Amino acid sequence: MSATRLLVFAILLGAGAGPVAAQLRGQNPDQVAPPPSAAPLPSDAELEAAGARIGGIEIDTVQVFDLNNPADDNWLFRTADHLHKGTRVSAIAAQLLFRRGDLYSRRLLDETERNIRLHSLFLREPVIRPIRYHDGVVDIVVITHDVWTLQPGATFSRSGGTNTTGVDISDSNIFGYGKYLEIGHGENVDRSSTFLSWADPNVWGSHWTDAALYSRNSDGTVWGAGAGLPFYSLEAKRDGGGDIGDNHGVFTRYRLGQPYDAYDDDWRTADLYIGDALKVTDLWTERLLVGWRVDRSHFGVSPEQTIPLVAPLPQDRDLSYPFVRMQWIENSYSTMRDLDLIARTEDVHFGLDASVGLGVATFAFGSDRNSVLADTEINYGWRFSDTQQLFLTSRLALRYEDGAFHDAIATWSASYYLATSDYTRTLLRFSGDAGHNLDGDHTLQLGGDTGLRGYPLRYQNGNQRALFTVEERLYTNYYLFRLVNVGAAAFYDMGRTWGTTLVPTPQLGLLKDVGVGLRLGNQRSSFGSVIHIDLAVPLDRTSSISATQFLVSTQASF
Repeated sequence: MSATRLLVFAILLGAGAGPVAAQLRGQNPDQVAPPPSAAPLPSDAELEAAGARIGGIEIDTVQVFDLNNPADDNWLFRTADHLHKGTRVSAIAAQLLFRRGDLYSRRLLDETERNIRLHSLFLREPVIRPIRYHDGVVDIVVITHDVWTLQPGATFSRSGGTNTTGVDISDSNIFGYGKYLEIGHGENVDRSSTFLSWADPNVWGSHWTDAALYSRNSDGTVWGAGAGLPFYSLEAKRDGGGDIGDNHGVFTRYRLGQPYDAYDDDWRTADLYIGDALKVTDLWTERLLVGWRVDRSHFGVSPEQTIPLVAPLPQDRDLSYPFVRMQWIENSYSTMRDLDLIARTEDVHFGLDASVGLGVATFAFGSDRNSVLADTEINYGWRFSDTQQLFLTSRLALRYEDGAFHDAIATWSASYYLATSDYTRTLLRFSGDAGHNLDGDHTLQLGGDTGLRGYPLRYQNGNQRALFTVEERLYTNYYLFRLVNVGAAAFYDMGRTWGTTLVPTPQLGLLKDVGVGLRLGNQRSSFGSVIHIDLAVPLDRTSSISATQFLVSTQASF
């Protein structure tokens, strides 16, 4: 949920006390010396060459606040640590990619750290390393840091001239077991919702996952459930699972940032799939997935609509088809800081990540047409130096039916990062979309909620879209109340749409804006990565839109 939580710090506190590695208090875990051992600790390469096997695994959880640090040793933080429910050892052990008796592998230790950083909302900055070696056995220590996970509070965000508000309570580490539960009520420009969501990333201490969602909205109901065993590691051999869901509501179409008309949309999906890792080496992982997908969208006029239907309805789709997908991943990851986050370790993939999928829908399979569905994704990252990185992403998806391509869309983006000083970084990003015979519900939009920050949301429509952004980012050492890392940005956006859609929209050509913003990075809590507070000025505005746009949101990156 993209929202800024207006929280009173005291009500974030959970119940109970968690284990703390006392010997690590007041120290940087990367600087903690290993305890004395019977023999000098060999290097990673030497341990691997010797065929060392993993012996003892010690798991230490560091509390949210380090009370041996004088800056954290105050009555509020002491109370917080006393009341905070710490993560249980079993919740951390379930995420480890190695077990007692396994051959020592530095790559698996690094990948475990990466998985915890990417997928565990309740932990931060894990450190995993050997601490003792004796008789061919190496002991491992796993150090993690807890964050706030119990979050009752109000939410607020603003983009494109509209507000999103809500009240909810969530916990991504229920009773220290690493399970996620959220209950709440929210309102945005489209609807009001009362919702309940659940996710378990390690069912019964395994690598199986499950998730469920139910939302009762003012215009319909959304529900979904799924479970599976994912490719939890680059070395994982099997993958499988399934999911099912229904999203029923009223979809509002926009023209120049104003509601144009609305229609009823009932979208039902179901997937069943299995996967196999065909090839796993130190450099590459090659995977094959096969499955069956059902994708049905029905459109109509709802008696609950407050805006009458004007433009033609999208055509119904009933697709049921088997599919096959190949995936290639280059094992090339690095850790960085101050790229898309503030004062946090970031895992960045360099090299190739690509996949190709193919499906066949026929009347015999329950579809309403004969169709061949294809899609491909290609992502590549280059690290030219410590100061320059380039990332390219692309996707092509289409259906071939009745001798022609339908709902074909090519999407791509290029992001170039240049470190201009120890505290500043320039981002250049160019993205585009090209559609051909798009389905009526797949219009491309551009506005304050889709990257053109100086304009209302959903301001321009088309079947082609382009956006260019220049952003100068400032990363500071300022640690507000020892809770929030502070950064800032100055930006310039330029974009446009073109082509025809079911909603006739005047094409205003190239639109531009400039602005400045504050960035607040949070290390102590699991909600959101970076809070954005932006002020943007449209450079090509008409009298119908505001001279300034104020935006507030929580996003996954700077």
